[in-house]
Amino acid sequence: MLTYMEVHLYYTLPMTGLLFLLLRPFHTAQDRLKYTFLCTIAMLTASPWDNYIVYHRAWWYCPSCVTAVIGYVPLEEYMFFVIMSLMTVAFTNLAMRWRLPSVFVKPDTSVAQSMCTRYVPIAFLLTIGVRAWNLAIPDTQLFYGACILWYVCPVLALLWFGAGEYMCRRWQTVLISILVPTAYLCWVDKVAIGAGTWHISLRTSTGKMVLPNLPLEEAMFFTLINTVLVFATCAIDRAQAILHLTKSSRLRSASQQQKQKESVVQQILDLTWAFCLSDQGLDNQQLKDIDVTWRILREASFSFYTASAVFPMNVRQDLGILYGFCRATDDLADDEQVSVEKRKDHLALARQFVQAMFRDKPNQPVMIDWEDFSNLPTCCLAAFRAFTRLRPALEVDAVEELLDGYAWDLQRRPILDDEALVRYSACVASSVGEMCTRVILYNHDSNIADTAVSRWTLERARDMGLVLQFTNIARDIVTDSQQLRRCYVPRTWLCAEEHDAICQGKARQHLGDGRLRELALQLVQVASDLEKRGRRGIHRLPSECQGGVRAACAVYSAIGGALQKAKGYPTRAHVSQAARAWIVLKNVYGFGQTTGIHP
Repeated sequence: MLTYMEVHLYYTLPMTGLLFLLLRPFHTAQDRLKYTFLCTIAMLTASPWDNYIVYHRAWWYCPSCVTAVIGYVPLEEYMFFVIMSLMTVAFTNLAMRWRLPSVFVKPDTSVAQSMCTRYVPIAFLLTIGVRAWNLAIPDTQLFYGACILWYVCPVLALLWFGAGEYMCRRWQTVLISILVPTAYLCWVDKVAIGAGTWHISLRTSTGKMVLPNLPLEEAMFFTLINTVLVFATCAIDRAQAILHLTKSSRLRSASQQQKQKESVVQQILDLTWAFCLSDQGLDNQQLKDIDVTWRILREASFSFYTASAVFPMNVRQDLGILYGFCRATDDLADDEQVSVEKRKDHLALARQFVQAMFRDKPNQPVMIDWEDFSNLPTCCLAAFRAFTRLRPALEVDAVEELLDGYAWDLQRRPILDDEALVRYSACVASSVGEMCTRVILYNHDSNIADTAVSRWTLERARDMGLVLQFTNIARDIVTDSQQLRRCYVPRTWLCAEEHDAICQGKARQHLGDGRLRELALQLVQVASDLEKRGRRGIHRLPSECQGGVRAACAVYSAIGGALQKAKGYPTRAHVSQAARAWIVLKNVYGFGQTTGIHP
């Protein structure tokens, strides 16, 4: 005999615990609200419905297999409402997190197509619900199945209203999210019925079996309830994405008191507003611009695009926008197919854009005459327009510092000494580290300015930027020589002949592996000393972002380790995909020792 509590202890709780363990590094306040809200709704709606079902003997339980009974339903059944909700929503979160929800919001869809996609299924579901209500007659074979349908169909219709088009655009993941938990719970149900833990009445069901000990109605119940939970998760994801896209403009004009953390009630009201808003009610240009920035990210750095999935959705989207801006401006300065003079003009326009973007206070809308920048490439303009949404999170100094780094390269200014190395690296890398950290902190708490903790954390981010850039330079001495005819090793570290050879694309021929290795390890050692200080700042970041930042830094540290382990000087030291995956895994989940520059 298998008790109902043992069903939970052996089957439902371990699987739920495993899913939450997998999701632990990614858990956010938004997820907490999602779990709390859906579990509460499940308990409030399923409790009276299930009591009604048991009262009419559609199913019953073995009295000796339950701990206690509340109303007509065992205590463990109430637990099941919560556990099933947590399990399915957690699996859905795990399956859905690899793509941004905003990708599946399409304001340019025609109104006619949108109306058809939205309202035809709703009419169908409501028709089934009404028909099922009329067929739900106690002591008839259709009673149990009809009760499931009239309970579920109106809820599905409501959820389809808020997220039907969104779910159609990512139907594969939606289907997986429904089928996998359903298959597992049907198997658990089959085991429990076979063990006599509960029974399905033949008087109020069709008696048809999907599998031995698995009645058709039970399979239908788990399929439809999981469909409700997946639909609800998608609806919340879509609503949260819309709030992130639109609500920032309201927050920018809010007072400091209004910027404090919202109450749960206010969050639910905001989600309800976003739930009811159609795709056509959103700014199509904004979403197109964001899509362009993510296309830039995918094409320029698929590794970063994939790794960014470890960050919360809002942070990931804003980091993608920041990366798109950095890549677009970098291309303005580095595109060898464009004349130097034209590149200088483009960089001047980029600086003009930054000055215009930061001209007004952070709590005021960004007002820019885009006609002034019409000479820039289309993809660059899209990245610039998307970048304006980060105005409340950023300070102008770091953005202009990045442009200074591009100007340094465009003017082919040499790295004369250690001070110049630090200054150049600060421009092209510390500035980006600071901006990324500001985006992360702002998404966690919009009031981050001028606090001692945030200033200290930003300084540590700038240190880590130096670490990454020094490692880049150490890895790419030969590559920069051959492809760019550039030397980023300080001139004071080299004799005149060595510096000239590197600038002429002859680094390996004139310096040899031994000397190249010596220079690379000198850079790696400087990076190692800085890294110890820079890593301390990671612990000051929001917990849901620490693993991702730690993993990104550890991957670069591993490149330094590869240079140290190499016998000579590799053309381009790299870390294998398997090793990189292991580094990311252990840093995100926080087990084992993080990979440092020292082997």
